[in-house]
Amino acid sequence: MPSEKSNQSLRNQQTSDHNVEIITPLKVRSHSGQPDSSHPFRLTVRPILLLLMGLMVMAAGGFLFIRHLSKHPVNVSEETHGSETSEVHVQKKPVPDATRRIKLPVDPVTPSAPVTPDPQQTMEPQQTMNPAKQALEKENAEKALEAFLKLKKVILEKGVAEWGGKEYEEMTTFSREADERFMDQKFLAATEKYAQAGSKAVELADTTQAVFQRLLEEGFKALEEGDSSIAQKKFRTALMIEPFSDLAQRNLERAEKLDSVNRLIESGKTHEKNDRFAFAHTDYREALKLDPESKEAQKALNRVKERIVGQQFQKLMSDGLTAYHDGRYQSARTRLLKAKSFRPDSREVQNALLQVDEAIRLAKIEKLRHKALTAEQAEDWDKALGSYLLVIKIDPNISFALQGKERALEHIRIAKQIRFFLQKPAVMESNPQLQNAILVIEEAQSLQPRGPKLSQRLDELKALVDAARSPVKVMIESDNLTEVAVYKVGKLGRFTTRELSLRPGSYTVVGSRDGYKDVRQKIIVKPGRKALRVRVICKNKV
Repeated sequence: MPSEKSNQSLRNQQTSDHNVEIITPLKVRSHSGQPDSSHPFRLTVRPILLLLMGLMVMAAGGFLFIRHLSKHPVNVSEETHGSETSEVHVQKKPVPDATRRIKLPVDPVTPSAPVTPDPQQTMEPQQTMNPAKQALEKENAEKALEAFLKLKKVILEKGVAEWGGKEYEEMTTFSREADERFMDQKFLAATEKYAQAGSKAVELADTTQAVFQRLLEEGFKALEEGDSSIAQKKFRTALMIEPFSDLAQRNLERAEKLDSVNRLIESGKTHEKNDRFAFAHTDYREALKLDPESKEAQKALNRVKERIVGQQFQKLMSDGLTAYHDGRYQSARTRLLKAKSFRPDSREVQNALLQVDEAIRLAKIEKLRHKALTAEQAEDWDKALGSYLLVIKIDPNISFALQGKERALEHIRIAKQIRFFLQKPAVMESNPQLQNAILVIEEAQSLQPRGPKLSQRLDELKALVDAARSPVKVMIESDNLTEVAVYKVGKLGRFTTRELSLRPGSYTVVGSRDGYKDVRQKIIVKPGRKALRVRVICKNKV
């Protein structure tokens, strides 16, 4: 006979079973950029499986304990006072009605199968069920049911009905059989079936990531094949497993637009066959706007772009070469550069541009040469020099530009010197400057070409030089007592009249006498004048 301690242990075990905490699976995280969403689920279902197995062990132990009581009934009159107290305590515990049937939810997905009687129970002889044993078995079956339903809820939220296949059907079958046994009060068998259904649920939960990847691959394939319906179904199911997956959501949106994209692509192909490339380009571009990831739309757009580019390239090349042969080099270059923008690596356009650039270079040199010669004829040597320098900048080895540069520089130098003497003829009163003027005249006479402007300025300078070299008679009168001196000439002494021949210029005549104040007089000798008279006498005593 079991002792009070054994009864107390059994009650404690039952109480602890009631207090088992059922861990609800965490919310499935997004696949994109998140940890493995099946990990928290596995952390949850493992303890539940262990709980189911523990319940089965407890149910078996309870069955053996009650069987032992049936073979060794308790004699109340022979028990001690303490035993009576324990027995009374056990009897006070309410015993569930063994005949009460619990209505359980039946999985609506799998149709009900005919009930198969349990061979083990049909073979056992009919015997009266101990109420305590039946209550314990029922309690364990209810706990197994509760654990299974939590597992089932999680995987149903992940759309297991769409992808579970054979394993889901087997789980449903186990669940239905467990419900039938529970309603028939075969609680041990129901607990076992619930455990088998829970095991299948765990297997299905462990495959969610693999199923998610498979659904994505099947969705991608359907997108490539243009099947919008299948692609949408695959990505929607994938989102049931990973609700926050950006990849699945983005491709679901692509699948929803797939029919419109396909219509635009087909329209573009029709235009392309009829050489209406602009219309085809528009259709392909609109298709790519709807689905920027469409490989077919991108490929078609690139193809029609190439054909459009080919047409424009050939037209620009033809127009450019025509302009080149007509001598319209800048226009030719503009068209050829635009053609190059379409096909930068084209040897054809590169060679054409080289020819045009060379023609432009030669034309520019010839134009500058013409401008320089025109400036020389107009005796505008500064402008001629500028043109020659521009030619040298284009090509520093062109001989006519080098020679023209030297010629222009020489003309500019001589013209500057002539201008100086013409503007300041008085400087030629100095013998050195007069000699410089004579050298300038000699250099100017050797210049070629010598135009009318240079000849005129040269004649003017010659006249000034001649005048500066022609002496003028100057008569100086005195009192034969005054000492007379002329700066730039010398001391003349005392005299009454003295005649000098002086070149044009300014002179200073000074008279001095002992006991008298000096006198000073400035005279200007101008070319071409007649004799000049000057009187120098010291009259004022000191």
